[in-house]
Amino acid sequence: MMEHRQVEERSSSNPDVSIRKYAPGDIPACARLAKEAWPANPAIASDESERSGMEGYMEYSLSVSNWAEIAQTPEGVVGFLFGRIDNYPGRTVPKKSPMGELSSILRSIFDHDREYLSNLRFVWSLALTELKLKLLMPKSDTTIEMFIVASKHRSMGIGSELIGRFLNAAREAGSSLVTVYTDDRMSDWKYYEKRGFKKIGTFYDNMTSHYSGSDARGIIFALDLKDGGKENH
Repeated sequence: MMEHRQVEERSSSNPDVSIRKYAPGDIPACARLAKEAWPANPAIASDESERSGMEGYMEYSLSVSNWAEIAQTPEGVVGFLFGRIDNYPGRTVPKKSPMGELSSILRSIFDHDREYLSNLRFVWSLALTELKLKLLMPKSDTTIEMFIVASKHRSMGIGSELIGRFLNAAREAGSSLVTVYTDDRMSDWKYYEKRGFKKIGTFYDNMTSHYSGSDARGIIFALDLKDGGKENH
């Protein structure tokens, strides 16, 4: 089980930003950031479907994470990182269920917009991407499940602090390999290269291609914590 202590720590890089553990009720704010970061092609999703789908995506990411931290300012949530760290003291690692992401997103959409389920292409694209990740993602003891910083708060050190805290915790837990899935269409994949992650696999990303309306590649990155144990800054 994850802890939900409301202990805030001031960001070391920005005095207006505090870092705290995820708390129940943060999902809508996290989904808003995700919706801003990954806007859907209007032809495939209504605003309501997009919002409910993102909430389902956040819920799934949280359900398979045992690390969840939120960055906030007086304005509200401006960033977050959900991840899994095996052997992290006191935090059980949730087990991923087959096609769990797909079922969570569809359940959330179904609760709000039954007509959207008729879009079989959307369902198929989700299933294909999930299957490819299961086949291509290497076994690791640490995974970044979801990592977003609001666009107007980027280049302020917030992302570096969130990921730095996560990687430090992974090292303390004795982790050896960190993995993350991203894409070249809607995500800042070069950020991971700047942090020292190595690109270890790519594939045609059915989900992102369908969602954005443009062809996209899924990218799998890995950071070997045994290889010097440090990422770039």
